Amino acid sequence: MNKKVIELFDEKTGSVIRTICFRSPKEFDKFIKSFKEMRYPGYGWRYSDKGRKKGKNNLVNHYHKT
Repeated sequence: MNKKVIELFDEKTGSVIRTICFRSPKEFDKFIKSFKEMRYPGYGWRYSDKGRKKGKNNLVNHYHKT
């Protein structure tokens, strides 16, 4: 079985608010449909990717003022 893991994040800061694991494609599709219908302003979702760690740090640093 192929699980889908996504992160809910704040679009302004890039910080992860919550990580969600879906065990079935039906659960995942239901979540995506309801997320689009609710239109949460300022929040987005993305696939969680363990290989993205370095990019994530760069994203956080991008938002820090120097």
